Amino acid sequence: MPQRARLARRLSVEQVEEGLVLAPKFGRDGLIPVVTTDADSGEVLMVATMDAEALLRTVDTREAHYWSRSRQRLWKKGATSGLVQEVVDMRIDDDQDAVWQCVRVRGSGASCHVGYRSCFYRSISLEPGEEGRPIALRQEEAARVFDPVEVYGDAPNPTRL
Repeated sequence: MPQRARLARRLSVEQVEEGLVLAPKFGRDGLIPVVTTDADSGEVLMVATMDAEALLRTVDTREAHYWSRSRQRLWKKGATSGLVQEVVDMRIDDDQDAVWQCVRVRGSGASCHVGYRSCFYRSISLEPGEEGRPIALRQEEAARVFDPVEVYGDAPNPTRL
């Protein structure tokens, strides 16, 4: 795929913080964190990572691409499920080491491989718990938006223990 986009080299703090060229700082693992929110509601849909290729493909196609740490490969969100994330806005933070993108999701609007709209479908209890007991979670999304078995069939689950 020919790419029109190019990343700049990081030359100075001024260029990184105030400049008008994209010069991202990837971690030692070659990845940069990405927060993905719904363009209309502002709801956080997921947090993922991109390598340079995923970032460039996202810019070039306006469809979200990520680096899947569990699969160890480039991954176009929605390639299997059809729930493609169309990028409406994409931002870089002050020192260019984190990305925030706003998307609209095709189909049911879900972004979670478990079948929920958002990957953040549970909240962490902030109430004091009993000593020695695990912290409780509370279900926030009442029902799945889609059935993962119908969508993914026998594809391996990307969640790793």
